[in-house]
Amino acid sequence: MDRIRSSLIVLAALPFFSSCVAALLPLAALGTIGKGQIDREQAKRDMVAAGALDLAMPTGKVTVGSGDGERDALPRTAKKFSGQGGASEIVEVAIDGNAADYLAKFFQPVGQDSSPYANFATYALKQAAKLAEGQGISSVVLVPRVDIYKPETIACEGKPLAVVIDLDDTTGGGWIKAETLYRQNGLVEVLHSLRASDISVIWVSEQSIGASQTISAILNEAGFSQSDAEDFLFLDRGGDDRKQVRRWDAARNYCIVAMAGDDRTDFDELYAYLRDPDGAITLESMFNNGWFLVPPPLVEANQITPNKPDDKEG
Repeated sequence: MDRIRSSLIVLAALPFFSSCVAALLPLAALGTIGKGQIDREQAKRDMVAAGALDLAMPTGKVTVGSGDGERDALPRTAKKFSGQGGASEIVEVAIDGNAADYLAKFFQPVGQDSSPYANFATYALKQAAKLAEGQGISSVVLVPRVDIYKPETIACEGKPLAVVIDLDDTTGGGWIKAETLYRQNGLVEVLHSLRASDISVIWVSEQSIGASQTISAILNEAGFSQSDAEDFLFLDRGGDDRKQVRRWDAARNYCIVAMAGDDRTDFDELYAYLRDPDGAITLESMFNNGWFLVPPPLVEANQITPNKPDDKEG
């Protein structure tokens, strides 16, 4: 009962979340997760063994994979962040032409209490509340070689909850080197609310695992990670690795209750191969119902240098 009350309190504490939440996934699932014994430590070890970076850094060290061992403490990136949320320095920025056009495709927040990630978080939190009440919930990651006419999702039984957030955007990877980054409004608060309900955050990107320390430092400085969280960064492991394979690996260890990305291929790679997007009409019910099209968490921005007052008179 205390766990149920805790989950509902978290929901009630998010006034900027939409009250309109879609119905349950109308998909045939290979398995659902119910209240019971969940070995979080084993799931965490399995994720790291699969090549994911554990973002928890209580000792100033980070661990990658099963054989790479510990690495040095994260470097500072000296980046600045615009957008609302978190304690980082806020600077005035102008989004450049390409980024502005790109972001215009999405809902743009108009106040500090709004976030393009609100519905995504609300959906995930409702799944956590259902689990606390003893109800079954389903993953939102499709099984490999899915039958598009009868889609199924990867089994969730006995797995801790997690969400997947895609870091990439269609404008490229320049955000890693950018001096100033636009941080999506309300996302810091969204992440805190997810973790309060024992929902891990798994960041996914096409960037190479060689960039793990840089990206980890960016997430930390942006306020997107915290030392006591069970969060992960899943980057390209080399060879024939694909983002889709990493999503499957994440879903084998965690029950992925929601995914956020800016492109349909961020939910399943089958969208990259469809000649006719309507060919996946059976999957349309997933959108806003486990799959959420949102702007990327971080977008490159151009810093505005404010005009300094002229100290001279006359």
